[in-house]
Amino acid sequence: MSSATAGVTVSVILVGMVAAWFILMKMLFNRLERLHPVKYEKMGRPTLFLRNNISSSWASLKFLLVREHRHLNDNYLSKLSDSMLVFFVVYLFLLFSFFLAGQVASQYPPI
Repeated sequence: MSSATAGVTVSVILVGMVAAWFILMKMLFNRLERLHPVKYEKMGRPTLFLRNNISSSWASLKFLLVREHRHLNDNYLSKLSDSMLVFFVVYLFLLFSFFLAGQVASQYPPI
C-alpha cells in the first residue's frame, strides 16, 4: 500500500469516526435528558448544534473523562460513557499518528 493510499484510508476512517462520535454524543445527551435531567441541566443542557458552546462542550468532555456517570447508577449510561472514552482515546491516537506520519514522510522524500 502506498503512503498516499494509506493517507486516504486513514482520512476516511477518521471522518467515519467523527460521524460515529456525533451519533454517540446524541445517544448520551438523549439518555441524560430523559433519565437524569438534573445532571443534564448542570451540564448546560448540551446538544450537538443548537445550544453548543464551550461551556457545555467542556462539561460533556469532563463528564466522560472524570467518569461522572458512576454516580448516576445507570448501567447503560456507564457502558456508553466508558465506550465513548475508549473511542475518544483511539480517535486521538489515530489522529496524532496520522499527522506524525505525515510530518515524518514530508521530511524524507521518496527514493
